[in-house]
Amino acid sequence: MLGRTLLFSVLLLVGCGDSSRPLDVRILPSEYQVGNVKSSLATPVVDEVVRLKPKKVLMTFCATTPPAKTMQFVDELRARLQTDLKGVLLENCPES
Repeated sequence: MLGRTLLFSVLLLVGCGDSSRPLDVRILPSEYQVGNVKSSLATPVVDEVVRLKPKKVLMTFCATTPPAKTMQFVDELRARLQTDLKGVLLENCPES
């Protein structure tokens, strides 16, 4: 419990330091998602991220997502857009 409280406090402080919210991109074992765009291929999702031109992108992915799938997204996005890119594991991963 103390660990979660500490983690929440740190995330809250980090979040308060910068008002721009990151664009959330989900990288699931079977598909990529950003907003209303869903695809089994990275390119349509990368196209949407590039169109939105966010300053920050937060990739959320499952522990079961193949690393190659995540790297495909990262490689395509970095080739087309310079943005702050971070990733975190989803705690409760949907099986889509």
